Amino acid sequence: MKNSIIRILCFIFLSVFVISCSSKRSAGLDDKKMTIIKDHSYVKWFTGSDFKSFEPNNVELEKVNEILEKAINEGKFHFLKKENMSELKKHYRQYLCYLNEKGEKIIYINAFCELFDEYDNENNLVPFDWKNKMVDVADGGKCYWNIKINLTTNEYFELKVNGIS
Repeated sequence: MKNSIIRILCFIFLSVFVISCSSKRSAGLDDKKMTIIKDHSYVKWFTGSDFKSFEPNNVELEKVNEILEKAINEGKFHFLKKENMSELKKHYRQYLCYLNEKGEKIIYINAFCELFDEYDNENNLVPFDWKNKMVDVADGGKCYWNIKINLTTNEYFELKVNGIS
């Protein structure tokens, strides 16, 4: 009797564990227009400092969405056709994640509305590897914007929209 109860409890525990692990689809990682840039050299390039990188977990990615919703509700994304998350998520988004000088978790979101090509070493036109290489453009208007999210303080700051040439 005791062994069968232990087996049942183990089965229930394993079932719950397997189900929870298989359902841990990240708030962003299943989003085909979002990527986390893992190349640490971009942190120094974009911040000017050699801050430590981190990779956000599912809870932190959910928090990013909540903070973006807050910014939308406060009218900060007035340049979008519609001020809502579905319109915001039409943009390709690169997340560059680092710890600032206070140890706070910052996610720099770099957004753009379309993919483009580049020339490779043999001068062939190839799709730009936006999932691994940061996009940095001048001008382009509201198609290109970026914002910083502070996961430690639950705040957003430095929303910048590119100008038009």
